[in-house]
Amino acid sequence: MRMSTFRIAAVAAAVALTLTACGGDDGNGNGDAGNGGNGGGEVIKIGSKFDQPGLGLQEGGEMSGYDVDVAIAVAEKLGYSEDQIEWHESPTPQRETMLEAGTVDMIVATYSITDSRKERVDFAGPYLVAGQDLLVRTDDDSINGPA
Repeated sequence: MRMSTFRIAAVAAAVALTLTACGGDDGNGNGDAGNGGNGGGEVIKIGSKFDQPGLGLQEGGEMSGYDVDVAIAVAEKLGYSEDQIEWHESPTPQRETMLEAGTVDMIVATYSITDSRKERVDFAGPYLVAGQDLLVRTDDDSINGPA
């Protein structure tokens, strides 16, 4: 399923506005070093999955997938070109720590919004809602349900 360009732009704009509103500020209008705005930083550090085809995949040094497209759109709305994106692999158990430590400016990846995560980081989304499911071969009748 592909989202229309308009929907991607609308989601990116909403995420960008939320990220801008949540960005750090030292009180004199100069945001954090990673705050782009009009290209205010040299790079924007984005965490993503590197091992999920269709969402976030790194092959031969190139990133691809839906999460990557959303991240690029948000970065561009913040004033960064695609060349200014510094990609960081963000394994699920390390994401909050990476954000808190400033290793990344944002994470755009399959990242479930939970109450415990909300206590540590701010969310600007969701931009994609997907359900979980159990897949079984059609010829395997030994599994009839999740329990």
